[in-house]
Amino acid sequence: MKIGGRRLVRRSIFLAAVCMLALALTACTGKGGGYLPPGASVGTDVFPEAQFPGTVFSGQAPFGFTFSCEDKGGLNPPTGKLAIELAYSDLGTSTLLGAPFSIHGIVDKIDPVLESMQCIGQNPPPVPGTLTFLGRYHLTSSAPPGFPSTCPKRETPTSPLCRFEVMVQDKDQSSTPSPGDFFSIKLSTGTCTSPTDPSCSQLSGTVFYARAGYLAGGNVTVK
Repeated sequence: MKIGGRRLVRRSIFLAAVCMLALALTACTGKGGGYLPPGASVGTDVFPEAQFPGTVFSGQAPFGFTFSCEDKGGLNPPTGKLAIELAYSDLGTSTLLGAPFSIHGIVDKIDPVLESMQCIGQNPPPVPGTLTFLGRYHLTSSAPPGFPSTCPKRETPTSPLCRFEVMVQDKDQSSTPSPGDFFSIKLSTGTCTSPTDPSCSQLSGTVFYARAGYLAGGNVTVK
């Protein structure tokens, strides 16, 4: 009875992780690039948590990303595959981080079975054209003032990378340049150390940097 109870608890935790991850992975493919203009963080009607009120950014913020979460076919082992690449830079200053910086984002470490269950190519976004995804990041520049010392530049077995959350919105559902498309990013001190931990389906820790706005150049495509 005790052994069966433990198995039931483990299965319940695993299923909870599946459900919460499904909320995070809200589209099958997405890609884009462009830049946010200098000025205050905007777009709170789309993503209210994205900004620190009153923060003004003095420079552009160029970015590029690719996202896919789909079944590539085949039998065993599980074939679902999640892929994330993110490049982001803030070329100016703000009260959040006092100097320009750049990061590179990659996919979280996810249990292969959980990954395959989610990446089946059948998860349409709850809001058409909207995609939210989480992952790990590291600096590709020198650390600006205010950047947390707890977030390592390289991952080691004892020092996991900190995590980011990005939300994009493809306003016109086209592949042509769309200044009205939306991009938002959060950088956190949180980490995800266990691939099956349900808390890894959401951003944890302290959000120390966030910026959001409508593209001044470029395009976002979400399918």
